[in-house]
Amino acid sequence: MPGIYDCITIGAGPAGMAASIFMARAGLKVLMIGDIEKTGLIKAQEVGNFLGSDGVSGPDLLDRGVEQVKKYGAEHLVAEVVHAEEKGGSFTVKLADARKFQSKALIIATGLTAKSSGAKNEDKLMGRGVHTCVACDGPFYKNKRVFVIGHSSFAAEEALELTGLTDDITIVSNGKEFSIAPELKTMLDQREIKYDKRRAVEFVGDKRLEKVKFSDNSEEKPDGVFLALGTATALAFSQKLGLEMDGQSIKIDRDGKTNVDGVFAAGGCTGGNYQISKSVGEGCNAGISVIKKIKGLTNYQDLT
Repeated sequence: MPGIYDCITIGAGPAGMAASIFMARAGLKVLMIGDIEKTGLIKAQEVGNFLGSDGVSGPDLLDRGVEQVKKYGAEHLVAEVVHAEEKGGSFTVKLADARKFQSKALIIATGLTAKSSGAKNEDKLMGRGVHTCVACDGPFYKNKRVFVIGHSSFAAEEALELTGLTDDITIVSNGKEFSIAPELKTMLDQREIKYDKRRAVEFVGDKRLEKVKFSDNSEEKPDGVFLALGTATALAFSQKLGLEMDGQSIKIDRDGKTNVDGVFAAGGCTGGNYQISKSVGEGCNAGISVIKKIKGLTNYQDLT
């Protein structure tokens, strides 16, 4: 096992990168573990809602972030963390390949992983008529026909968010029985949102979604589809660390602190708005919290 790090950041998305940059600039020994190819941002063709990034693609923004992380001295390891534990005041993370790394503090910034519909061509048409974020891509479908694929309250919430943009919304359960909270069901009915229990088996289109094929051989032609299957969970190993959860998300305070001393969280895994700006802000807070903890400081500012 290599020497102990001041902090290991689990996750290489906007939250993990922001935290790692702040800590590295403060002179901490930092290891960021994660694959940018597995972040939600990698599928964004164009980012228009993050300061200074208008017109930049998700992959380009992530590449720039990795370079910035390395520029200030943090290490980046493309790998998957499968286990984390605390013992004697330090933390050990284990990778899928059995390697282990140790640190004085831990930041969880893995984000949320959108659950796949299982339909053919989902990845091919992602960002081209198939989406995972209403807040991000919903405005492209003003007054259009839209499907939300999912059977739970998560899908209901996504559908309700779309009502500010269009009246033609259908929730497709993908072959499952609907399991939506009564309060949300009432709101859906008030807005005349439609329900469909068919299972999507293929998204059809060359450069863009043209139609959806279902398991009963029927077809539909929505303008766009949003995936909202189930509820994305926070890290499985959060239970082993004894982290307090808020539903399916890790509970933190305004500084990114969890209920376990030395463990911080930021970004999608904490719930709330699933946006780059929110993730970067929480990454900043978590990173500065680690700096203060490691250096024994009450206040810290990075103004350059």
